[in-house]
Amino acid sequence: MNESITVRDAQEADARTIARYMIQAGEGLYEFLLADLVADMSAKSLLTHLVETGEGPLGWPSCRLALKDGQVVGMVNAFPVERFDEMALDMIPADRLAHLAPLFQARVEGSLRLNAMAVDPAQRGAGIGMRLIAEAVGMAGAQKRKTVSLLVWSTNLRAIKLYEDFGFQHAGMIALPAHPRLSARRAQIMTRAV
Repeated sequence: MNESITVRDAQEADARTIARYMIQAGEGLYEFLLADLVADMSAKSLLTHLVETGEGPLGWPSCRLALKDGQVVGMVNAFPVERFDEMALDMIPADRLAHLAPLFQARVEGSLRLNAMAVDPAQRGAGIGMRLIAEAVGMAGAQKRKTVSLLVWSTNLRAIKLYEDFGFQHAGMIALPAHPRLSARRAQIMTRAV
């Protein structure tokens, strides 16, 4: 692994950066969920607020940041899968929740969910993604979890290859109905023993 890459716990002041990386990782998911919910507030701004509160599984305490030469170049959000029940979904319109219900219901019980991971596009190939995955696996071990689970859009071949290279196995597929506001329709469930 590249020794110039370090990982640190996120802080409240990192909320905007974390939200930017979550938007990148979600490939349209967060825009689908959060767009137009609050007047004059973009999906990114609303997600920044949710991260900044520090509450729920998307809060900054569930995130780690990768740094290279002192600059943030990546982010991972991971939490015990049971914490999905803490998500504040009451503000999301029912039709959006119903459309994504298969994603929310896909849970590997007892696992640590690697919910979102993103690397600055200019820094890809430098080992940052591997370092962030290793961080999530370490978090799972520290919590005495036996498994790390994740969902990845089936079109994200680069991420799938990275997860496979780190020992993740395919554990299922989720198909969503077509929707004009969401380009991705299939997600793979992947797991790795700790």
